[in-house]
Amino acid sequence: MHEYFETGGAFADTPLLFFCDHASNEIPADFDNLGLSEQELNSHIALDIGAGEVTRALARAFHTRAAFAKYSRLLIDPNRSMDRDDFIPCVSDGVRIPGNENLKASEREERVDRFFEPYHHCLAREIDAACASFADPLFVSVHSFTPKMLSEPELRPWEMAVLWAFDEPSARKFMAALSQYAPQFQVGDNEPYDARGFNYTVDRHIKPLRKRHLTLEVRQDLISDPAGVARISALLEKAIRDLL
Repeated sequence: MHEYFETGGAFADTPLLFFCDHASNEIPADFDNLGLSEQELNSHIALDIGAGEVTRALARAFHTRAAFAKYSRLLIDPNRSMDRDDFIPCVSDGVRIPGNENLKASEREERVDRFFEPYHHCLAREIDAACASFADPLFVSVHSFTPKMLSEPELRPWEMAVLWAFDEPSARKFMAALSQYAPQFQVGDNEPYDARGFNYTVDRHIKPLRKRHLTLEVRQDLISDPAGVARISALLEKAIRDLL
C-alpha cells in the first residue's frame, strides 16, 4: 500500500522538527490527473514549489527530522479544515478542477481516509517523538507562495513571510533575524495569508501543546532551482538558529 506521507532524518541534539504540507503534486493514476494538464499540475495550484526542497535542506542542516505530505493539495488539502470550500477545491486561482466537481460524500470520505488522515497521524507521531526527545522543541512549517496570483492584478511585494497566531514571540524574533541577515528582503507579517484566520495543521497539532512554532512562507521564484534552494535555506538556517 502506498503511503502518502514521508519522514526522514533523525533527532540529534537540535530541538527542531520541520514539516511541509504541500511538498508534492502527486496524484494517483486512478484520479486521471483530476482532468488537469501537466502544466497546471506543475504550477502553484498543485503544490508549494520549492517548499519540499527547502524543508529537506533545513532538516539536513540541523541534523533533525522532517515530515512531508506526498500528495497534491488539489486532491485534498492537508492544511485546510473539512468545512472549507478549498478542502477539496473545484476551482483554484481561477483554474477549474474537473475531477473535484460533484463528488459524492463517499468519494470525499475515501480521500480523507486515504490521504488526509494518514498524513496527520504521521505528523502527530513525529510531534510526539519530538516532545519526548526535547523539553522545548521548535516546530517549523514550510510553505511557499506564488509571486502573483492569476486572480490578482499586482505582484506580491514580499520575498518571505512569517505566519503566526498564538506564538507571536517566536515570529517577532525570527522576523528581526531575517531583517538583520537579509535587509534587502521585504518580510511579510501574516502575509500573504493570515494564520490568525486559519493555519489548520499548526492549529490541529501544535496549538493544543502550546509549543513554539514558525510557519514560513518563501516566494517561489526564489526557490525554483537548486541554487535558489541552497541560498534561501542557508539564510533561513541562520535566522532559525537565533531561536535555539
